[in-house]
Amino acid sequence: MVTETQLTEPPAWEATLAFQVVLLREIFNNAFRTVDHAWLDHNGGVVRSLAQAIYEERRFEGMPVLADALQEAGCSADQILSHCRGPNDHVLGCWVLDLFLDRE
Repeated sequence: MVTETQLTEPPAWEATLAFQVVLLREIFNNAFRTVDHAWLDHNGGVVRSLAQAIYEERRFEGMPVLADALQEAGCSADQILSHCRGPNDHVLGCWVLDLFLDRE
């Protein structure tokens, strides 16, 4: 017998699939975007240093700080800034970090 709760709650596979979509977007969002190297060189290379520290120390909570540094360096790419500031569950392989660290 199917209960009322089972009819109103999404199946577990839907939640799993939704989580997998979030992870895929985190890793592969825009693999063909290019970097303005002026952003990386601005203020003694602070953007690259922040990205490196976030990656190496797995301090993904520092992504909004990276967005602030990027904006200060002249970045106006909304997709990059909103990704850094968004409520994303960042992971190793984050397309923004890989972009700035020249990782593939």
